Amino acid sequence: MKEYMEKTLGGGKVASQKQFLDNDRKVLRFFCESEDLPFVFQYYLADDTVEIREVHHANDGRDAFPKMLRRQKLPFRSDVNQPGLSFIGDNYLTCDEIHPGQPINAFGRLYTICGVDAFTAQYFQDKFNRSFEIGSIKHNEAPEPVERQVPPYNGFGNEVDTLGYIYDLIPKKPKGDFFKSVDNDKKILRYTAKFNTRVPEDIERRFIISFYLADDSISIYEPAVKNSGIIEGPFLRRNKYKNVDKSDAFITPTDLPLGGNIKINGFSYNILSCDDYTVSYLRNHLD
Repeated sequence: MKEYMEKTLGGGKVASQKQFLDNDRKVLRFFCESEDLPFVFQYYLADDTVEIREVHHANDGRDAFPKMLRRQKLPFRSDVNQPGLSFIGDNYLTCDEIHPGQPINAFGRLYTICGVDAFTAQYFQDKFNRSFEIGSIKHNEAPEPVERQVPPYNGFGNEVDTLGYIYDLIPKKPKGDFFKSVDNDKKILRYTAKFNTRVPEDIERRFIISFYLADDSISIYEPAVKNSGIIEGPFLRRNKYKNVDKSDAFITPTDLPLGGNIKINGFSYNILSCDDYTVSYLRNHLD
């Protein structure tokens, strides 16, 4: 009765203690293929149990289950009998029944042996005089990396913020320069500009270009001009814009010289003048 209770609790004595002591932690490993999928068939010499592990690689499209068959004795018959009854003469797989060139049948699925590790090859050669080829787990070659193509900016939102949807499935808020924003808070360079155009209606139009030093963003405001027929107000909302004449680099104060030209968001402007703070800043930082 005591032995029965130990067995039900998962304990008790091993059927063959000598086999366990002699072969503890000795495992025969067979690298197999079944239905064009790689597997590792492991045979534990300590208790004649087997285990089948799946081989996965990155992006193989299969669920990453570690085991195809948990560790157990592998019976020759896989059909089901009545509950509580076992087949007469039911036998289990042992290592002496594994031969080179013959597949292993595990519950009706055949596993073709492609190679073994060095210990398994030496074990079969010494004990059964059978030669197995030494192999390893076969991994599929990694596909060539696909060059990520960034679509052109469509003008909506911040370009840096929009790129987050390209590099991440769940985009993260872009991080700015904290110390730069603190040191240059409310510091704005202001310029007066006009269009580079020959259209009579646009020659007398004037604009105030504001460059925010905190984040290098730009906004443009159009003041009122009498009898122009054009309503005053914001002409270009605050954002970071690129200089198309400098390999699409973001515009900096060096791109806004007095008397020079600058293209912002498709319009060409001629810089006419700037306020006193802008003059002082340019002298102290850009000379």
